[in-house]
Amino acid sequence: MDKQKRIQVVSFQSLSANSGEGMARLGYYVSQELHKRGLLSNFTVYSKGKFETSFPSQPVSSLSRYFLFILNRLYKLFHFPSYKFRLLQEMLFDWFCQFRLQKNTNILFSTNSYLYRTFKRAHKLGIKVVLLPATPEENYICELISEENRKLNITKDDAYTYQKRIAYFNKSVQLTDQVICSLPPVYTSYANSAHNLNVVSIPGHMKPDFKPAPNVVQRSGDTFVVGYLAHTVVLKGLHYLLEAWQELMKNNANQHMQLSIAGTIDVTVKQYIDTHFKDLKQVTFAGPVADVDSYMQTLNLFVIPSLIDGAPVTALEAAHYSVPVIITDHSGSAELLSRNESGCWVIPIRDAKAIADKIEWAYNHREETKQMGRNAKHNLDTYSMDSFITEIADYLEHKA
Repeated sequence: MDKQKRIQVVSFQSLSANSGEGMARLGYYVSQELHKRGLLSNFTVYSKGKFETSFPSQPVSSLSRYFLFILNRLYKLFHFPSYKFRLLQEMLFDWFCQFRLQKNTNILFSTNSYLYRTFKRAHKLGIKVVLLPATPEENYICELISEENRKLNITKDDAYTYQKRIAYFNKSVQLTDQVICSLPPVYTSYANSAHNLNVVSIPGHMKPDFKPAPNVVQRSGDTFVVGYLAHTVVLKGLHYLLEAWQELMKNNANQHMQLSIAGTIDVTVKQYIDTHFKDLKQVTFAGPVADVDSYMQTLNLFVIPSLIDGAPVTALEAAHYSVPVIITDHSGSAELLSRNESGCWVIPIRDAKAIADKIEWAYNHREETKQMGRNAKHNLDTYSMDSFITEIADYLEHKA
């Protein structure tokens, strides 16, 4: 081991009571492991609040809590487009982060790719930049969503199609020395990008902190409930699920099926749904769900029709309650749930027929479907996140 190697970990999100929000959770555990090995310089996050860590950690600025509070108040007051507000937050983080780099650092390990100024300064200081992105490559996401927007006649920008944000990503990612990809769709999109990056694969998942759940959840009644839960934007592919449901409801077939759509829906997608699926039968739009655990326990089947999705946590939340999942091959959580005896059906994106076929099969094969749910729970429960964190730390220590 190189005793002189020092690694600084950076995450755009903030610390929480248990670990961190979003990808700060991964940064937290990697930092913890690196600290045990004597390799950690520090863990830099957007804000810390009152939370302390057993290893060196710092907010990107001593004033970050205050300017984040002011920014959020201004956002609510003036109703800036969310994608512009997101870029503003990312650029502010980048501005402050460049001054947090320590000269004795050998490696900057980041879970955030919007760090042009920070990566640029790292290179001036002779610091190697290693990126582990949570989502597939941004240009690939933009291309997928732009194609879908044209199909749906949607002209509104979002965080993934806003060209100023894409340009900032492109400037930043070109300054990375290595990209670690933990999920198949992330690896494929980065490996095939036009940036000609040095991409490596370390498969793994961040496992949420779940409440204890029974091995078998009793779901009463004859009704077969199919669920969907997300903050719905175009990339979530809800319209393909509704198209599949429309086919299943033809000729009054499958009368004991019920579709539950939960979560908020972006206004442009809602307008499309209202126009094309206004007479759809046996569908409930539940809106925001405060208690996800209770919601999952009402379902027989869960569907993730996303065009692209790094690692949808809802797939793992469903599996935690033994709910089998229909999930697209562009969604990273499929890798975990399909291990061993599969607990999910993996389908192509944009394939309403495949969704309809799998729902109908599950409806007509209740016992086999229940077993798929048990498989999903087994795959989740037996997965060790610790080995994933160890493998990342090993890579940073010996190979980066």
